[in-house]
Amino acid sequence: MPTRIALVTGTARGIGQATARQFLQRGYRVVAVDRGTIASDTLPDGIDPDHLRVEQLDVTDAEAVIRLRDDVLREWGPIGILVNNAGVSPKRPNGASAGILNIDPDEWAFVLSVNLTAVLRLSQAVLPGMRDAGWGRIVNVSSLAGRSKSLVAGGSYMASKAGVLGLTRAIASEMGPFGITANAVAPGRILTEMAMQAGPEVNRRYAEQIPVRRLGTTDEVAAAILFLASEEAGFVNGAVIDINGGFYMP
Repeated sequence: MPTRIALVTGTARGIGQATARQFLQRGYRVVAVDRGTIASDTLPDGIDPDHLRVEQLDVTDAEAVIRLRDDVLREWGPIGILVNNAGVSPKRPNGASAGILNIDPDEWAFVLSVNLTAVLRLSQAVLPGMRDAGWGRIVNVSSLAGRSKSLVAGGSYMASKAGVLGLTRAIASEMGPFGITANAVAPGRILTEMAMQAGPEVNRRYAEQIPVRRLGTTDEVAAAILFLASEEAGFVNGAVIDINGGFYMP
């Protein structure tokens, strides 16, 4: 089996960082993308430098995405795995999300551009290469907020993450005949910097409502992403894996 190339967005911290780390530990080549700086000490020691490419890139910059894809193709070959993890969830100074009557056009456009439109553009960038290879995996990071009610997320975030699920199904349906699968993970409350924006008291009350009585970890989400990206998950297509400790049970 050839060494698979995985492009993971939002890798400076949180779920993206954990996912990139687990891919590297399992011998994948990883293109780690974030609009911020990716600290070298956040990734595993002893990794073959030929297995890691770090890129500071804004996922809403469609031209930069195409340039990166072409560069990776020349250096390593076609990208076989895409993990669309980059996301934003704006908060007010008090840690709360904007109410539905207070979502302004700038917030709406920004959240949709990062959380949803970039998922489409990145997918469009890599799908032709996957189709030519007859193999591909797209894993989109949605959210519990896109599956059900949310105690803390705002309307713009909820709408964007619900849209990710619809887009995932569209890709899965159209690209399945070419050996490409598209699936999503829907994390609940996970111990990330984004979750910490709401404050410790909000997270404590949230944990009390989860059957396992705790928040999730980034490694737990990353493990599900790696399964969906694996050879063994070839018959899993258009699915959503809920990772929320039982808070939401469809």
